[in-house]
Order: sequence, then C-alpha cells, then structure tokens
Amino acid sequence: MITALKPVINAIEPVIEAIRPRITVILTAIFAAFAFTGGYFVSDWRSASQLQRLNSQNAILSAASEKCALDIRSVRTAMSTLTEVAAEREKNATEAMRHAAAVAAKHTSRAKKIRALPAVAAEHQYEAITREQIEYVQSRHQTD
Repeated sequence: MITALKPVINAIEPVIEAIRPRITVILTAIFAAFAFTGGYFVSDWRSASQLQRLNSQNAILSAASEKCALDIRSVRTAMSTLTEVAAEREKNATEAMRHAAAVAAKHTSRAKKIRALPAVAAEHQYEAITREQIEYVQSRHQTD
C-alpha cells in the first residue's frame, strides 16, 4: 500500500513545495492576528482595571474635596461671626471709655476743688466732715 501511495506523494510534493511559502505567510498572519487581538484583550483588561482604580480614587478625592469645601465655609462663617463680635466689643469699649473719661473728669474736677479749699480750723472740722459726707452721699445718689 505504501508503494501505491508513493507516486501520489511524489506528484503532490512539487505542489506542496510551491505553496509552502504561502502557508508560512498565512500561518504568520494568523499568529500575528492572534497576538494583536490578545494585546487588545490585555490592554482592555488593564484599561478597565485602571479605570476602576481611578474611579475609586476619584470618589475618595471628591469626598475629601466636599469635606474641605464644607470646612472652608464653616471657617468663613466663624470668621465673619468673630469679626462682628470684635467690632461690637470695640464699639462697646469705645463707649465705655467715653463714659469712663466723663466720670474721671468729674472726679478730677471734684478732687481739684477739694484741694483748693482752705484748711478748716480744728474746732470746725467735725461740721466740715459732716457737710462733706452729706454732699458726697447726695452726689452719689445723683450719679446712680
């Protein structure tokens, strides 16, 4: 049987030798196509993995950004409140200083007036002290 196939094989051999370069090119093209397609699959897988990682990071960073924006608004509100309170305190302090200056001027004038009074004789000191105490109490009732 093998001898019967030998003339057939010898007849096919030149045809095989003629199409061998074509078969090599076709096999190379098929291999290149598989490699190229495999590269796309790997690239798509890596891209999907990277996209998932980036989405996760984006969610974390977005949450941090929102918290930061909320903190900034909170600080701005607190600063405006503190500025208003400081302005009110400054206004109250200025008013208190004006009032204190008026009271101090009154006390100063009273002290100058008392110092300018002539010395009281020893026998009239009791009456002078009593009169000064009565004047002092009356002036206190007028200022309260």
